[in-house]
Amino acid sequence: MATNPKNATVTLDDFIAAAEASEQRLEFVDGQIVAMSGASILHGRIAQRITSSLDRQLENSGCEILRDTLVAAGVADNKFVPDVIVFCGEPEYERLRGIEMMLNPVVLIEVLSPTTANYDHVTKWENYRRIPSLREYLLVSQDRPRVEQYTRQDSRFWRFSETEGRDSEIRIESLNATLSLARIYAGLRLGAAEQEEAPAE
Repeated sequence: MATNPKNATVTLDDFIAAAEASEQRLEFVDGQIVAMSGASILHGRIAQRITSSLDRQLENSGCEILRDTLVAAGVADNKFVPDVIVFCGEPEYERLRGIEMMLNPVVLIEVLSPTTANYDHVTKWENYRRIPSLREYLLVSQDRPRVEQYTRQDSRFWRFSETEGRDSEIRIESLNATLSLARIYAGLRLGAAEQEEAPAE
């Protein structure tokens, strides 16, 4: 993950031009263009399993899943590319030249990487929680079978919960759906954190 050189402030138009020309995922945060480094295979497998699991459950629900799509956050002109986006009903989006930005996500999911964990926990959360349509935000670990979940209670308050263990399930209330950690992490070799906690044989 890298920002534009010398922290030079750029405009939203500059960002759109860069996004149109780049094959790399770019985000726009407080006047900075943030280039997202390529995700690991493990990161991609976890995100794909989440997508597949939700896709089956959301059939005929009126909700759909998007990947690799910009989301217009609730602060200034900030734009992000979550790992998984779920919207319900008709999609609302802002279009600037050839770039479309989702306005009404209901659930956003990020798979945590070593280089982006703090960014996902702090910067993205500070922006995502101000999106009026958002109901839940999930942060999924790739070091151990763990999911952190923020669920909106009202216009100001969110409930935080943490679920850990391969036998656990996450309830996504706004979608009437569940995520099985056993399914998400099946057969995956995770990071040192989980291995350190494994019982000795």
